[in-house]
Amino acid sequence: MNKTNIGIDIDGTLTEYHSFLPYLNNLLGTKVTPEQLTQYDLHEIFGMDYEDFVALFDEHSVPIYKNSIPRACAKQHLQWFDSQFNIVYITARYKDYMELTKDWLNRHGFPKRRLVCTGSHDKIQALQEFRVKLMIEDRLENALEIWDKLQVPVYLLDTPYNQAKLPEGIVRVRDWHGIREHIHHHFEIKDR
Repeated sequence: MNKTNIGIDIDGTLTEYHSFLPYLNNLLGTKVTPEQLTQYDLHEIFGMDYEDFVALFDEHSVPIYKNSIPRACAKQHLQWFDSQFNIVYITARYKDYMELTKDWLNRHGFPKRRLVCTGSHDKIQALQEFRVKLMIEDRLENALEIWDKLQVPVYLLDTPYNQAKLPEGIVRVRDWHGIREHIHHHFEIKDR
């Protein structure tokens, strides 16, 4: 049986979207809450210039990524996904973080599958290369681009920073339970 290839983002999708907050709040002496994360680019929320924030985040990426908290029930559901699909992890992280990311996935019990670090938010080439037929994402701009350019359906995990009216190919889901429920329907899967 040929399995469908499914793409899964990591940050904000497998990780809690706000898991970096304690680290950055401690580092910067701020008190930003998860509800305040209403935009994906965080520099304004932390009151910083864009370039300065990017440099700071790059400097502290290792502890931020290493200590990321997995989303509730993501591991449980990915075990099921792994039995039904070919999983390809597709992240905007730089290739320098490949081993750290593999270690994080292994440490938290996620299936050991192909990992693609694009180094940017442009995931189109990776989706094409691995013939991904469905993507799970948290970044609105990525979801819109994937649907617009490839007509690949996207399940968008609900966060404060991805609120917008969505086109028909993008489905907003509250959590991993919702993703699995939608995928059951989309692929007409019957659990044994």
